[in-house]
Amino acid sequence: MNGRICWLVFTAICLLSVLSVHASDDNSTSTSATPVTDPARISAHYHEVMQRPEFQATPDLDADAHFKDLLSQWFIHLGRELNEFQFTQEMHSFSLLLMAILLVMTLTGLLYVALRFSRRRGIRDELPSIGISGQKMFHPPEFYEEEIRRAIAAKDWHDAWMITWRQFLSRLENRNLVEADRTRTNREYLAQLRLQAIPSPAFALLSGMVDAYDRFIYGRKPIGETDWNFFHQQIDEATLLLHLREKNSRLDGKQGAA
Repeated sequence: MNGRICWLVFTAICLLSVLSVHASDDNSTSTSATPVTDPARISAHYHEVMQRPEFQATPDLDADAHFKDLLSQWFIHLGRELNEFQFTQEMHSFSLLLMAILLVMTLTGLLYVALRFSRRRGIRDELPSIGISGQKMFHPPEFYEEEIRRAIAAKDWHDAWMITWRQFLSRLENRNLVEADRTRTNREYLAQLRLQAIPSPAFALLSGMVDAYDRFIYGRKPIGETDWNFFHQQIDEATLLLHLREKNSRLDGKQGAA
């Protein structure tokens, strides 16, 4: 009898426990499912969420400001290093010396260019000036023979080339094949010869001679003895093709090999 009563009491307690747990679950479910509509609570919850680390905005680095900071630090470091340099006191004197050297080099370069220009202009001024109409511009061809001999004896191939070319132009002027003028160039003389209907071989030969003149005289290309001999042979050949040789010429074709 007592055991049956104990069993009933135990069973009633278990039923009551199960019913209480079920009721609490229902209450919690109904409470959590209810939406929050209070604006104050919503605002507070929003601010609370935004304060969390994962929602904090990382400020963008200003690249220009960072570069300026690095540059400023580099200059500060450079100034510190220069102050510690053992020759700092002599830097001003060294800079003045360097400027003086640069100034001297600049003046030397300008002087060199001026001398080259004046020398070339002086060579051009050696040509006689134009006088009255009908007066010859160049000296007679035989006038240049002694100058050519002296230049060849001194192995001054540059002067020998120029004087020989001047003599050749003098022969062309004597034959009235060109109208000489200080302002005219070799290309203009070549154009005048084209109008004279000279033989094609002679014109081709003269064209090559003018090209060589530009390279060696105007271009200041070094002239060797071989170059001079070849040019002198071309002069002799052109003189024969155009029948320019004077009967009383004292300059023979062997002087190029002298």
